[in-house]
Order: sequence, then structure tokens, then C-alpha cells
Amino acid sequence: MRQWGTRRTGWGLKAVKGSRKKVILGIALIHLLVLAFASGVSFWQKNNQQDVPMWSWSLGTKIIVIDAGHGGPDPGAVGKTKILEKDVTLAVAKRVEAFIQQGGGKPIMIRDGDEDLGTSQALLTRKREDLSERIRIATESNADVYLSIHANSFPNEKLTGPQVFYHADSAEGRALAQILQAELNKVVNGKRVAKANKDFFILKKANQAAVTVELGFLSNPAEEQLLNTPEHQQKLAWAIYQGLSAYFAKLDQPKAPVPSNS
Repeated sequence: MRQWGTRRTGWGLKAVKGSRKKVILGIALIHLLVLAFASGVSFWQKNNQQDVPMWSWSLGTKIIVIDAGHGGPDPGAVGKTKILEKDVTLAVAKRVEAFIQQGGGKPIMIRDGDEDLGTSQALLTRKREDLSERIRIATESNADVYLSIHANSFPNEKLTGPQVFYHADSAEGRALAQILQAELNKVVNGKRVAKANKDFFILKKANQAAVTVELGFLSNPAEEQLLNTPEHQQKLAWAIYQGLSAYFAKLDQPKAPVPSNS
């Protein structure tokens, strides 16, 4: 009985050892599959960067006011084929809003439809009311950035390309404008530089880093059509989002300690 019992115990040990080997092999196989999957995803992402955005959480807790210029009775600039600035700015603004949400930030849309924020029947008075209300919303929201989105127009039809403006007295606005300009230049292979402007009402009155992004020229027939395409609107919105992420990442970097004189 002892011999039978010992022999049985021996078979039991062998069975346990065999089971452990199977478990170890199974775990190893799972690890290999996970590594292979991760490598495949990494390779696929590298070769499909435009299709799979890598979201940055540098916008976490950041509040960005997105102001789609014009709206309602105010169409803004009108292109040669009657494409309206207010429609282009809203389309891009909504795309920027979606990117910011997915990037962890809090977007505040000044308008999300074809309306303005004025109430007066007199157009000039209504425009003043509209602009003042936009600033009020941005101030009360304690926004980190005021992003005003417009489209340009000029008698010289040859002018093209996005351009970013900031108030000359705002260091934060200048820093943001320069970063956004660099990202937008990549979209159109442009060489424009961010410019200071003291006349834009929004830039004068905003109490946070504020910029006006002119998406392009509706007065240029080719760019007018381009600005009306979802593909180009998406590229512009993505460039703006990338610029915001880079701005906040730079802003949040710890500053080097100032060396003491002692």
C-alpha cells in the first residue's frame, strides 16, 4: 500500500509539474502575442499618422474659448462664389472643439450655430453688443486661451495662406500666435509669420492669451474653394489643436531656478 501510494503521489507530482509547464508556456505565448500586437499597432500608427491622431493630454484642465467669427446677420467676408466666412469659421471651430475635447481640455464655443450675440436692430450697435458679449463669456469662463477664428479677404486676389495675429502688448498672445503660425504653415507649406495688431477688438479686450487666426483668403478663388472642403478644414483644425498642445506643454515646463549671487 505504501508503494502504491508513493507511486500515485509521484504521478501526481509529475501531473502538477506538467500543468505548471503548460501554464508557463501559455503565459509566454500570451506575452509574445501582446508584444507582436503592440509592435504591429506601433508600426501601423507610424505609417498612418494622419489617420490615427496620438492624443496629447497637455490640454487637461485647460479652458479654451473658441470664437467662430461673425454669424447670424453678419456673414463676414464673402468669396467670389459666395462662400461665407461665417460658415467656414464655424465648420473649423467645431472641428477644433472636437479635438480639444478628445485631448482632455474644456472648449467653450461662443456660437455653435448660425447666430450672433447681439439683439439690437441697428447693425452697428448689434455688432458692438455681439463683440462685448463674446468678451464677457471669455472673462466669466476664466479661460486660458481666447481663440478667435476668421477668414481673410483682400483686393489682391493672389494673397493666400493662414495668418495669426496677437496684441502687441501680450507676451502670452505672441508666444501662442507664433506656435500656431508654425503649425498652420505646415498645412499649406507657407512662410507667413505671426503679426502684432492693436486694433482688433477681441485682442484688445481679452484678459487671457488671445489670438485671431485668419484661416486663409476667401478673396483668392482657389483658396476659397479649398476652405470650403471638409478635408482642408480638418487639416487646419488639427494644426490649431497641435499648436495649442505645444503652447501649453511649453507653458507648463518647470522653469530653471535663478542662480543666487552668493
